[in-house]
Amino acid sequence: MNFNRLSVNAAALFLIFASLQTANGQDFCKKIKKEITPDGYNRNYFSPFTEKNMPAIRITRTIDSNPEDDGYDNFFIIFRIPGGDVASIFTTAPGDKIVETKEKTMKIEFDDHTILSTDTVQINHDLTDDKAEVIRTLYFPIDDGNYKEFTTRKIVKYTLGTTERKFAADSATAIMHYIQCIKTEK
Repeated sequence: MNFNRLSVNAAALFLIFASLQTANGQDFCKKIKKEITPDGYNRNYFSPFTEKNMPAIRITRTIDSNPEDDGYDNFFIIFRIPGGDVASIFTTAPGDKIVETKEKTMKIEFDDHTILSTDTVQINHDLTDDKAEVIRTLYFPIDDGNYKEFTTRKIVKYTLGTTERKFAADSATAIMHYIQCIKTEK
């Protein structure tokens, strides 16, 4: 008799936990910002962010369904690393000219220790408002080939150019859900 009561209590706790997990997953989708142009052709989706407090990683997607423009679907994971030394993005070219370096190396390490890397992407350089530090930013496309990587593995850290940043597990979980939520939008 006590064993049956224990089994029923365990089953009830499991159902409560499962429903909370489902509700939590749905909360991620509710946080997605959606914008649709008045003509209905352009739909924009953004993971949560504010201009004053940009997150390290965010997700964006723009879908243009205008038949006159041939349409497009731009789905990006945006990596950002603020706080680098401004001098690190400049080099001396022939003739003693100071030029901005072209950084193209990106590396992402996931929680299962797999690595996604490329040296063919362009890393953008911006400066902070006080021009004291550089901000490295990379728009990396999400496509059918890498969608599973970003939605089944948590990002642990990433490197843009020569600068590395660790990424918190709870934020990595949110990113996985934001990608899933935005992917289902049409």
